[in-house]
Amino acid sequence: MDKYKVRKVLNNNVVIAEKDKKEFVLVGKAIGYNTNKGSVIFEDRVENIFVKKSQASTENFNKVLESVDSEIVGISEEIISLCEMELKIKLSEAVHVSLPDHINFAIRRVKQGVKIENPFLHELMALYPAEYRLAQKALDMIIKRFNIDLPEDEIGFICMHIKAAVNQQEVTSALAYTKKIGEVMELISKLLKKNFDKNSLEYIRTVTHINFMIERIMKKKTIKNYLLDSIKKDLYNEYDVAIKVAMKIENLFSIKVPEDEIGYITLHLSRISET
Repeated sequence: MDKYKVRKVLNNNVVIAEKDKKEFVLVGKAIGYNTNKGSVIFEDRVENIFVKKSQASTENFNKVLESVDSEIVGISEEIISLCEMELKIKLSEAVHVSLPDHINFAIRRVKQGVKIENPFLHELMALYPAEYRLAQKALDMIIKRFNIDLPEDEIGFICMHIKAAVNQQEVTSALAYTKKIGEVMELISKLLKKNFDKNSLEYIRTVTHINFMIERIMKKKTIKNYLLDSIKKDLYNEYDVAIKVAMKIENLFSIKVPEDEIGYITLHLSRISET
């Protein structure tokens, strides 16, 4: 059975250890409890492992260890482990640096009395439901562990870190995409002269549809709309608005929205207009 030698204890559930001159972050229930530097941990106690593969990753992670409280780095690793087990994938190496850095920043801002606001919370909830649910669990873990009152808006920021790590991209990319979706929804609100309840099923459905539509277009898998002629005839006002929405989407995402997809947008606009 493989065994690891502890180099540093981050918290009761996370340690940094080495084996065969390589460094690992080990996550496991109570793996760090009553454990000291030099202690031996056998692999049967390990639930998840992070192996620092690149030199840059190692250097950046070590910088985080030097500048961020060990407990914050530890809970970040627990959150990453939870995400990997539930999503059944390995997240990007970058999240091991970006997530503890963000959590540290968020806690510091709250202690300083700075208000945390996320204007895209509802869009994120609709766009990335699995990652959003994990971010909710993550926030609960942070609040309980540090006895600190972080706002619900923080779920959105953690969600973006998780989604970026799933897609192996920068957090700024996830933010930019979500922001563009928000701009589309703002235009719809303006054109329909309607203030949306962002918690409503109709709003979430519309955000979700736009997201899936963009993905289909980018993958060249658009759906034929056999009701298009009827839609253009019976919902001509909504279709006119849908054309303007499509033009906005084309401008923001550099894609061409087919007429069939404009028809589907029209149906969603009709539904959301009636609520």
